[in-house]
Amino acid sequence: MCRLYNVPSEFYSVKPKAKKIKKGDVNREVDFYLHKGDKTYKCEVKLMGKGNPESADAVIARDSSVFIADKLSDQNKSQLDSLNVEWVELRSDTGFKRFKKVLETFNIPHQNLDESFEKNLDKILITVFQ
Repeated sequence: MCRLYNVPSEFYSVKPKAKKIKKGDVNREVDFYLHKGDKTYKCEVKLMGKGNPESADAVIARDSSVFIADKLSDQNKSQLDSLNVEWVELRSDTGFKRFKKVLETFNIPHQNLDESFEKNLDKILITVFQ
């Protein structure tokens, strides 16, 4: 999704930037990270089908700032909103476009989605899965 919105590569990563873990801290992996200055935003992705009430638990356990899911129930959305967690529901019509709101919330540089973004999908997927 970062590539769809042409987010410069220094503003996202699959691995965290080097960070020393203090004794007693729990280091739970998340799916990717957004970066802005000295801030790092943990992003969790769950593609589990119908709105799974336990899915938001992963966000809480990992202290994530962003939750991207296949389907979210209204209760999931409400819970995420109350936790100030940005969310994207992929299965809803043009739901992935809500990722722009996430980028804007965290002041992550990006470009508007090109009208012909579907033409770029094959190229993006090839580079992602290399």
